[in-house]
Amino acid sequence: MRTATVETGELSRLPAGPILVRLRRLLLTTAGAAAAYSLLSTGSVGTCTDSPDAGGSGTTQVTCANLVMHPSWIVYAAFAVILFVAIGRVARQSSTVADALRILDRTAIVIGVLAVTAGLIGMAWMLLVPHESLTSGGTVIFPFPFSSPELTITHNP
Repeated sequence: MRTATVETGELSRLPAGPILVRLRRLLLTTAGAAAAYSLLSTGSVGTCTDSPDAGGSGTTQVTCANLVMHPSWIVYAAFAVILFVAIGRVARQSSTVADALRILDRTAIVIGVLAVTAGLIGMAWMLLVPHESLTSGGTVIFPFPFSSPELTITHNP
């Protein structure tokens, strides 16, 4: 009588073992993608300018702008939706283990691409926003939903 063998690298002898192992890898990939996105979409930039006081007293007023970028909760929600849709597709549509593994692998790629793309768009926006427009009253278009920036302007006599 021949006993069942487990493929190298697989941790479970269950019939669905390879799917569970790949699902665990997908969960770890999603956590890594969330961490990478958090790192790429966090930053700040500040600038200050001197301007004549509006009261006409001859003194100057310092106007400072601080732009802080945070990760957007929408990207994290997108990770969760993509993950749960993939698990549902595996449960409903997979007829073989290979089909299930293909769905999970493609999902990992989509989540990774989303994390890097959203992070790079937020970072590029932060680097390309004209800093002088922050204190001069110019219009700044925020990179919604890729990141969540916050602009603070202070005036010091």
